[in-house]
Amino acid sequence: MPKYQKNLNNIIERLHRQFAPPPELTLSEWSKKYAQLSPESSAEAGAWHSIPYQDGIMDAITDPNTERVTVMKSARIGYTKILNNTIGYYSHLDPCNILLVQPTIEDAQGYSKDEIAPMIRDTPILEGIISDPKTRDGKNTILKKMFPGGILYMVGANSARGFRRISARIVLFDEIDGYPPSAGTEGDQIKLGIKRTEGYWNRKIVMGSTPLIQSESKIEREYENSDKRRFWVPCPSCGEYQTLKWSGMKWPDGEPERAFYVCEHHGCLVDHSQKQGMVEKGAWRAEKPFKGHAGFHIWAGYSFLPKAAWGILAREWMDSQDDTEALQTFINTTLAESWKENSEQPDYAVLQKRAEVYTSAAAGGYVVTAGVDVQADRLEMGVESWAPGEENWQVDYLVLFGDTTQPEVWKDLSAALNRVYINDAGAMLPISATCIDSGYNTSYVYSFVKKNAVRRVYATKGMPGTGLPIVNKATKKKTGRDPRPVRLFNVGVDGAKTVIYHRLQTKEPGPGYRHFPVEFETEYFEGLTAERIVTKKRRGFEYREWRKTRPRNEPLDIAVLNLVALKILNPTWEVIADYPAAPADTPSPPPSKTFNRTTGRGFARR
Repeated sequence: MPKYQKNLNNIIERLHRQFAPPPELTLSEWSKKYAQLSPESSAEAGAWHSIPYQDGIMDAITDPNTERVTVMKSARIGYTKILNNTIGYYSHLDPCNILLVQPTIEDAQGYSKDEIAPMIRDTPILEGIISDPKTRDGKNTILKKMFPGGILYMVGANSARGFRRISARIVLFDEIDGYPPSAGTEGDQIKLGIKRTEGYWNRKIVMGSTPLIQSESKIEREYENSDKRRFWVPCPSCGEYQTLKWSGMKWPDGEPERAFYVCEHHGCLVDHSQKQGMVEKGAWRAEKPFKGHAGFHIWAGYSFLPKAAWGILAREWMDSQDDTEALQTFINTTLAESWKENSEQPDYAVLQKRAEVYTSAAAGGYVVTAGVDVQADRLEMGVESWAPGEENWQVDYLVLFGDTTQPEVWKDLSAALNRVYINDAGAMLPISATCIDSGYNTSYVYSFVKKNAVRRVYATKGMPGTGLPIVNKATKKKTGRDPRPVRLFNVGVDGAKTVIYHRLQTKEPGPGYRHFPVEFETEYFEGLTAERIVTKKRRGFEYREWRKTRPRNEPLDIAVLNLVALKILNPTWEVIADYPAAPADTPSPPPSKTFNRTTGRGFARR
């Protein structure tokens, strides 16, 4: 065939695709006919087999009467694959510009590499439609995929530039509760993304997320504005329809693996083996009138995945009861419900009144950590010991005075980190991990960390914002001409402070409880409770922010650093509890010596 004829045929085919009538297949039908699961991102690779609740969500996306689709979902329900199928459907049958918004640019890049590229490779119908990822013609980049009649754009919600000069008929928002408060200086990312669709009468706006904090959950707010659909299933015994609720999950005492469901109508006992049959007969029902906005709530109890078996979920529930952070994760990512925070500012006087006389330096702990805050004229260092369930004892609080751009004060810190503490069981405990805030005099912190890496001394950087993990995987930072990089841990300070405030309100010793020695003075307790959460608005968007109510908040910052040090260390408690005891005549370390604050360097207990 002559080259001009081939080019003409390609043009005709593209025109036909662009102006062809809407396809007759729904998204669920297309998925069953064409979609493939890739081995990199699926436990079972091969042809797509949908779960009934997935069909309802997918068909709402291609329903011509539906403009918005909101999915408030847990993990383990297959939402990512629904997004993949949506992209495959429109690039194949109804080509148009598509905008996919992830929480960050890095998330968008990861999604492109881990989900989109394998989907293109493994889905035969998409072969030749979306540019080969190996080509270098500019049509296929990590964040931009071209196909006849459209372009797939992938952007991060933290980048204002990502939304510019883009026009899209389909916009897919993923994990919107994890979006930062604003895209640079340009405001709400959801409004920015929707604005990109204003030129299309047949636009589609799809939003999905695991809900996080109740007072500021974007996905919960969108779901409340929808027709609020829930998935109803029949009881295998009596046939009555109901939605699965966590309150209906029961199990024998101490045996969560044998979890079963109790029918809310007649108390029928439903075995996990009957779940699939229930869900296959289920249907979506709306609680509010439909006005173009379809909303879906779905949680892991409905999922067919092996890791979503009722017994596994029950075990996860039991394991989370003594850990506030784990419990929040369960509520968010398993039940698909928002977390109602109890982050009220604790009363420092109440905390001081419950101070104790320790019988040993490290009291009941088995692991000792340290956190260091850096100021211009001093280093402040808090030492804490920990037991299973993250029960915590404040062990020591030191102020090392001196110019932190000079070596003397860092030598004092090195000496302080050499201390060994004895616990109630007689075990000698060194400081196992130390976190230093690198926000001030960063280069000096990095230098100290490099010299003391073998002692598990780590540099940290606080990252404000909802939904961030308390500690992220370390990144490597190079400084100056030194070829050795520094391991830097980004810290989700808002989440860490929330966990600490929750635990400060725990009233009985045990998991999560925080103990204080009677030697600590009022100034320490005031600093530990020196912040509170305030709700603010920026460009019409509500967000929460931690604000100081007292000038000095170093004890709270250092408590965060100690929590991070423990998370990085990730101790195996069963092994640690077998530490050998110290010899009977081994003395406890001397208390921090008093120091005249006007004379320069040294230790001081606050």
